[in-house]
Amino acid sequence: MYTVAERTHLRELLVEAARSDARITGAALTGSAAIGAEDEWSDVDLALGLAVDADQDAVLADWTSLLYEHGAVHHTDVWSRGTVYRVFLLASTLQVDIAFAPAAEFGALGPTFQLLFGEAVEQPAWSTPSPVDLVGMGWLYA
Repeated sequence: MYTVAERTHLRELLVEAARSDARITGAALTGSAAIGAEDEWSDVDLALGLAVDADQDAVLADWTSLLYEHGAVHHTDVWSRGTVYRVFLLASTLQVDIAFAPAAEFGALGPTFQLLFGEAVEQPAWSTPSPVDLVGMGWLYA
C-alpha cells in the first residue's frame, strides 16, 4: 500500500517531467486533489496538453516507460475525442491517471481542473454519454 507522501512525491516528479518535456505545453491537476478533496485513498490525476506538432504515440510510449520505471504493473486506455486517458496501476496499489490531450483539447471539462502551467483552451459542454461509454466506465471502475 502506498503512503500519502509517496503519492505526493510521484505526482511532483511527474509534473517536473512534464515541465522538462518540450512536447508538453501544459499540465493540470485533476480529480479530487484539484478541488482540495484528496484523502489517503486518492489516486494521482493529471492532464497534459501536447504541443501542436507532438507525436501523441511517441509521448504515450515515453511516458508509459517512465511510469513502469516507477512501479506500474499494468495500464489501460480510455479515449475521448483525441485525448487518451492512460490509467496505470502501480505495484503499491496507487492508480495514476494521465490524460494526454492534443493542444485543442487541453482544458477544463468540469470543476476538477487546476492549471499548473501552460494555457488551457475553453472546452465545449459535454453531451450525454452513450450507454456503451457508461458500461465501459463501469467496467473500468468495477
